Amino acid sequence: MQRISPADADRLAKRIVSHHSFPGASHAAIERVLNHGELQHFDHGTTLCGESQPGNELFFLVRGNITVLRKGGDGTDRVISDMTCPNVFGHMSVIDGSVRSATCRANGPVEVVVLPRQIVDRLISEGSVAGVALRRLLIASLCDQLSHANGFVRKLVLDHSGLPNTPTTPTPSTSKESPPSSHDESLRTLTAKLGGWDTNLQDLDELEKEVEFVMDEDQKRTLDARYRS
Repeated sequence: MQRISPADADRLAKRIVSHHSFPGASHAAIERVLNHGELQHFDHGTTLCGESQPGNELFFLVRGNITVLRKGGDGTDRVISDMTCPNVFGHMSVIDGSVRSATCRANGPVEVVVLPRQIVDRLISEGSVAGVALRRLLIASLCDQLSHANGFVRKLVLDHSGLPNTPTTPTPSTSKESPPSSHDESLRTLTAKLGGWDTNLQDLDELEKEVEFVMDEDQKRTLDARYRS
């Protein structure tokens, strides 16, 4: 099994910590997480995650770009977003046992560190430095997803409400509603951004608060353990 080189692990860990801010963030701890995985290389066009397929590993993007696609109403793949390094992806299926919500495909040659489900389960259940770092990183990534999704929801609502920057007296060009297909496509995009959850939009803010509470409690337990030792 090929491991990520110390230089690449150091570089990637520092970029991950700068990209995903969380309490007690330590690039040395993230390096320990990366050292549990296997470095793999994929050619352009290779599918790393397939929509609706089981998810048994998460990925850290070391080099290259990933295109995220989701099937539209006509069954064809549509580009949702593009990912660049640093990024962690494929983790929602590993955490909650759901199928992949989208397809992740290599856009050019890519390198990733792969963590199988059994390693992820072991790390997030233990109190080691790597385990704490992985838990907090996944929570931070989840918070980022929720924040981006909230922003997308607000934009979606404003775009389809016609309230902001809309003249009081409708004109032929402003009174037309967006076609249902456009609205449906926006909702499909939102679903992909949320990682495939069965989404209740009214619960997003409450869920984000719960995630932040879990992060705070985890930090308190770590500080208590250090004090007792």
